[in-house]
Amino acid sequence: MKLKKTSLFLALGASLFLTACSGDGPINSKLSEKDAKTEVEAYYKKIDPKIAELKKDISNTSLQENEELPDIDATYPYTVKGSGEINAEIFVSSEKAGSGKDGILNEIAESFNNQHQTIDGKTVSVSIRSIPSGTSVDYIASKNHVPDGYTPSNQQWNYILNARGTATTQISERLFGNTSGLLMKKNVYDEIKKAYGDVTVENLAKAVKDGKLLGYTNPYTSSTGLSLLSQLLFTFDKENPISDKAKTEFQQFQNNIPSTFVTTTQLREAAKNGSADILSISYQTYINTPEFSDYEYVPFGIRQDSPLYATTNDATKQEVLKKFADYIKQDDNQQKATQYGFNKNDDYTFEEKTKDGNLLQSMQDLWKVNKNGGEPIIGVFLTDRSGSMNGEPMNNVKKSLLNSMQYIGDENLIGLVSYSDDVQIDVPIGAMNGTQKAYMTSAIKNMNPGGGTNTYNGVLVAIKMLQDKMKEHPNARPVIFVLSDGETTGGYSFNRVAPIIKSLGITVHTIGYNADLKELAKLSKINESVSIDADNDNVVYKLKELFNAEF
Repeated sequence: MKLKKTSLFLALGASLFLTACSGDGPINSKLSEKDAKTEVEAYYKKIDPKIAELKKDISNTSLQENEELPDIDATYPYTVKGSGEINAEIFVSSEKAGSGKDGILNEIAESFNNQHQTIDGKTVSVSIRSIPSGTSVDYIASKNHVPDGYTPSNQQWNYILNARGTATTQISERLFGNTSGLLMKKNVYDEIKKAYGDVTVENLAKAVKDGKLLGYTNPYTSSTGLSLLSQLLFTFDKENPISDKAKTEFQQFQNNIPSTFVTTTQLREAAKNGSADILSISYQTYINTPEFSDYEYVPFGIRQDSPLYATTNDATKQEVLKKFADYIKQDDNQQKATQYGFNKNDDYTFEEKTKDGNLLQSMQDLWKVNKNGGEPIIGVFLTDRSGSMNGEPMNNVKKSLLNSMQYIGDENLIGLVSYSDDVQIDVPIGAMNGTQKAYMTSAIKNMNPGGGTNTYNGVLVAIKMLQDKMKEHPNARPVIFVLSDGETTGGYSFNRVAPIIKSLGITVHTIGYNADLKELAKLSKINESVSIDADNDNVVYKLKELFNAEF
């Protein structure tokens, strides 16, 4: 039986790089599942990994939420910095403060600042930081960094922020019009219309159960993902969307989602190569992405009209935010927004099912536990302990891994392998209960770098461990997390392991520490997984996001 892959989308800022690989030469890229398993057995015997003695460490290694977040100036620098005597800082979702047609608020903010408007004779300005909606909520709720205002994609994030203890004042219900929606191959759209009638959430669930391939974004970070999730759960139980009935229906729904897409880049690749029938996306992203030209777009769920909220009680700063909102709404700025893909589908309406932020958080938690259809993940952390990892890279590997274990549910089965010139099984795969976490904690803390970098030998050992454990849990999903600086100096080559990974359908996420990411990205590209450029400041938070979505 071929290993199962499940759909996850994360709105992580991951960077993918492609390169050719030198090594022991190319081999046949098409490999049967049976032959792949046979090759893994043979390679494992040749590598002959060491087996470490298990030791326990029960010390608390978790960070506080505000400690997990990266330095804001390093990770989310100002895209616009105001210089007025009264300046208001605003967190802006990335479709409004990015680059090109995703940078509408940057352009308007620069123009606003050049107006030199005043309050009580003092000039005013705004500063902009481009931050995903869910991440903004984390910064503000944890009080790591609280701006004067923020504009998420939709209002659901503000309900969650309020539920987490931060009061806000609405400055504007809408800055620009936008919708969440579904992107469908045109033939799939026609088939759904013919078979079920209108494209509703109920009919979407039927289509997925009947074999249509759906990909949607991580509801902990993505507005379209959270919107779709909340609709699905209310469809499964309109009275109580977190009931046992809703959970059971959701598990069955997730069992019918076989594709793995975990970055925006992969979402575009999915459209380009036709590996998904239906995608969850906003209209503004759809209209500005050439790869989506052959898809039908259907508005779906909560509107994404970019409300603006004040997170400060300072009346003067609130007045600055009001002036900025009024400036945004001027005709010339709205016309520019329309040119950038906003202000479409303005006749589309959707009745909110809830404004309860606590309930929305419970929905996120239900998703986290049940998104794999009730089946566990079988995973291996594969950690580079070569000499090039000495210093900050190894310190950050330890810090991020130790903290991230709190986000792995007990039902998942996890092991730890480390490598340099040799490969060592530090902790065999086991249920991630207290004992297993104690073994993992001890092994991680005691890793010492030195020697060469035989990355692909480590990958082969990890695959063998996954194969063995899959015999006990044939419906589980196998995942490898490679934590490395990306520099491979010996052992087997990429071309040896790539056909095996492809044939067995194994997800391989890579996390690069001060790395040349080309080697790591090749591994992730095989089965459309995540490759993270984990610089020293943001790796802990990025791994939290990844583990929250996977486990």
